[in-house]
Amino acid sequence: MRQGKRFASLSMTRKTERGTRIVAALVGVLLTLLCGNVALNRAGEFIVSLSYDIPFLFHRAGGGGDIRILYIDKLDQDLLDRKSQAAILEKLNDAGARAVLYDIVFDTKSKDPAVDVAFAAAIRKFRGVDQEGKLLIGSTLRYVFLACGRKTFSHTGIAGEQLIPPTDELLDAADDFGIVSWDDDSFTIRKISTGTPDEPSMIWKAATALGAGLREEDRMETRWLNFVGPPLNPRDRSAPSPFISCSASSILLGEFNPSLFRGKVVVIGGEPSILGEALGIDLFSTPFHRFQVGTKLPFMSGVEVQANGLANLMKGNWLKRTSPQADRLLIITIGILAGVSFTLVRPVIGIISAATTMIASGVMGYISIEYSEVWFPWSVVAFVQIPLALIWGIAAHAYLERFFRLKITEEQKALREAFSKYLSPQMLDRMTSQDFKANLGGEKVHAAIMFTDLEGFTDMCERVNDPARIVDVLNDYFQRTTGSIFDHDGVIIKFIGDAIFAAWGVPVALKDAPIKAARAAWKLFENDKFFVEGVGLRTRIGLHYDEVVAGNIGSVRHMDYTLIGDAVNLAARLEGLNKMLDTYILMTDAVQTSLDGEFRSRRIGKFRLKGRTQVTTVHELIGPVMEQREPEWIGKYHQAIAALEVGDAPQALVLFYEVIASRGTSGDGPSRFFVQRIESKQIAHDGIVDLKEK
Repeated sequence: MRQGKRFASLSMTRKTERGTRIVAALVGVLLTLLCGNVALNRAGEFIVSLSYDIPFLFHRAGGGGDIRILYIDKLDQDLLDRKSQAAILEKLNDAGARAVLYDIVFDTKSKDPAVDVAFAAAIRKFRGVDQEGKLLIGSTLRYVFLACGRKTFSHTGIAGEQLIPPTDELLDAADDFGIVSWDDDSFTIRKISTGTPDEPSMIWKAATALGAGLREEDRMETRWLNFVGPPLNPRDRSAPSPFISCSASSILLGEFNPSLFRGKVVVIGGEPSILGEALGIDLFSTPFHRFQVGTKLPFMSGVEVQANGLANLMKGNWLKRTSPQADRLLIITIGILAGVSFTLVRPVIGIISAATTMIASGVMGYISIEYSEVWFPWSVVAFVQIPLALIWGIAAHAYLERFFRLKITEEQKALREAFSKYLSPQMLDRMTSQDFKANLGGEKVHAAIMFTDLEGFTDMCERVNDPARIVDVLNDYFQRTTGSIFDHDGVIIKFIGDAIFAAWGVPVALKDAPIKAARAAWKLFENDKFFVEGVGLRTRIGLHYDEVVAGNIGSVRHMDYTLIGDAVNLAARLEGLNKMLDTYILMTDAVQTSLDGEFRSRRIGKFRLKGRTQVTTVHELIGPVMEQREPEWIGKYHQAIAALEVGDAPQALVLFYEVIASRGTSGDGPSRFFVQRIESKQIAHDGIVDLKEK
């Protein structure tokens, strides 16, 4: 039929759309995975580093602890002043400092040999050792570590690296020397330098000597700086500082509190202003510089970088990076989820979800650093994968809307026009928004079935004897009944003469199908009474709820959507039973148990309907509970049925007569039915009525 073709066309369009959505989702996954993996490689280092840098806008590793910084703030002929070092060590010795680390490479001898002699003597005195390096009696073991530089060279085409150690005289006086250069490829410092495979860094040696519990076999593992705070500004002592510091001038002039250095580790290096302006070396960018706004943040001096690295090694709180395997798993998981989800959701929902996911990624990255001291490449997720998946999803949605939605809308409009006479507007909306199978055959569903019949229609036709007049009467009748059914989401399956075959729960499932069918039945009963040539006509209704097969029955050239099954036959039998019982709305247990206190009913009895072997308990719908009190005769009727079902026919007969009398001139149809059956001995001992007629 024409409607079947329309349904088939709509179903095919939806299938094509679904297939296109699946392909779009797969492409989204591939793009998201590809770009995510590219970003993890060296080409995406700028993006990955954001995962490390951004949390430092909020994260601090804590105070500098036992580490102090002493800035050299004077120069001697473009060289850091060495003449005052002996005096500085004397002051630190008197203050009780525990160790001194020099972030200065003393690789050349002083022009005045006496300066180096005095410096070496001050180093030994601070350490408490003699010329042979033996600890003097009564002295406390303290440490002095000197810096060692590195330089690259090329000889006969071979590139190499050469250490730049301190002078022999100073090295003999100190505990040891260590590398102070940094291995980061960029100008921004992020990793802790622990030296080369052959030579440890100065801070590694110092931390080991000071009891940090480090293992030499783990030295070359990558450790990331957990910065104590942003760079110091030695010229602005009022600014908050993660490390306590002072200048060499203050030490020499005695303008300091000796207690600040008692038992502390002092790192000595050039002041940033000297390094930057005079020597132009040993200044570094940090994660804090990446997002500076407004006031120019000074670069971090090498001595402060050393202090941060030493603090991390001493506390064991350096940052760790997740493994490559974990990074790949993250990228794959997000790639699949984002690639699929953003292709399937609407743009507005996608934008909100994307923004939420990006913020959540950053929060998780911060929490990971703050509480686990681990960072992972969340910025690849937040700034590469999610935006890419969102853009692709919006583009895919626009494509689908342009090439499919218009076509679907046109087909839905055609369906609505074809079925507007059979379905309510609400059901049309639900059906055309879902796939409807228009192929031959059907599927098992649960549905509430209604059969109606117009009381006295045959007699009316004989009296009127005018087909045109009869058609007018039916049109008026169907106009009333159709509205009652549509108002409660029912579907008109077909008109059969003066009868209506309607259902709830097809072609779209309804959880509350039985109660909606009952509401429609009561509204139909209340509003359908009308008169033809002085004779009143009313509708008799049968209701049942059970499993049926719903689908298209017929041939490929002509098909009808209908319901097949025992439930349909039972509903039709109940409608016919109304005539015998002189009732108007009969229903089965399956419908009665769903009334949930909204309607009042009575149990008519047990019947074995024609053509059925199973016994059916039949109920009559009396009316809404809120509109009337329960009549007294209902309780007496139930007593009569109970007596009949236990074999006490005489007592049942008495009670049925009482019910008939209590209902006045109209009497009670079911009671009269059972009286006639009892008196003619046409009822079983257990009260079950066997019907041989429809």
